[in-house]
Amino acid sequence: MIGVFVFLVIFLTLSCEKKEEVKILKKISVKELVGIKGCPHCHDMRRKLLGPSFYEISNRYTEKDIDELVKSMLQGSSKKWGKFSMPPQKLTKEEAYTIAKWIIELKKKSY
Repeated sequence: MIGVFVFLVIFLTLSCEKKEEVKILKKISVKELVGIKGCPHCHDMRRKLLGPSFYEISNRYTEKDIDELVKSMLQGSSKKWGKFSMPPQKLTKEEAYTIAKWIIELKKKSY
């Protein structure tokens, strides 16, 4: 009886196919990403909240400063915009670069 049980366990284990996990990612806009990540709790498009507006940030930074902006998002920053500090954000490096590029490009657009 035990032999049959062991055979069935081994047979079933070997015959089961391993299915790959398939992740379906919905493509979202940068504004949606900014909202999902909670940026609007401290930043508004045009007016200062706890942190500077996205337009204020856009006017201070240029394309060559993108790494500095990403670093501020990922590691946090202090005393760049007054007395409040920005804590490190829960972003991937790719998300931070996407948001930083969007912020820098705001000066070219009107919302």
